Amino acid sequence: MTQDTKDPDTILDSAASNGHKTEQGANKSFIVSHWRLIGCFLLVLAIAGMYLWKNVAVYRAKAQLTERAGQIITDQNKSFLRLAVVPLAWAVRTEMMGGNYNQINLYLTQLVKEQNMKGIIVAKPDGTIVVATDKKLEGTPVASVFPPSVLQEDKTIVSTQENGDIMVVSPIMGLNEKLGVLILLYTPPGHSLQGF
Repeated sequence: MTQDTKDPDTILDSAASNGHKTEQGANKSFIVSHWRLIGCFLLVLAIAGMYLWKNVAVYRAKAQLTERAGQIITDQNKSFLRLAVVPLAWAVRTEMMGGNYNQINLYLTQLVKEQNMKGIIVAKPDGTIVVATDKKLEGTPVASVFPPSVLQEDKTIVSTQENGDIMVVSPIMGLNEKLGVLILLYTPPGHSLQGF
């Protein structure tokens, strides 16, 4: 059989298979000729992914450290405030027994000048505020500013209010009776890891 006498179907099949082989060869030659470009692209993609993953990990670690540091600072502030209020309550007790409210006022005025100190009051057992660093509160009932339960405290307690302030309540005990209650408010300083 000569070339002129070949079956037309055979010619079409042969042409189709040659075209398919040509496409495959073109795809292989594109990958082979651009393997460096594809490799660089995949490397850049891997580096960008690692960079993003590291940034997320660092952000999470900073958030956890900030929260933990904040809790430690708050606990230390509470401990120091409790230690500071006990001798203040003793000094106030001595002056209350002598009826010397002007001296109590001097103590509180000096102490409230300390950094982050928000306010201090002294109330009688009936709930009337007798000395306060905010003079508008003097003569008003404790229940108008604080929970009424502060009057029933028989030991020094430290709590955190909803706004983040630390409240210290200490009873002022006389020889035979409770003379009143001392309430101190402290605003803790903010804390962050911005410098790191």
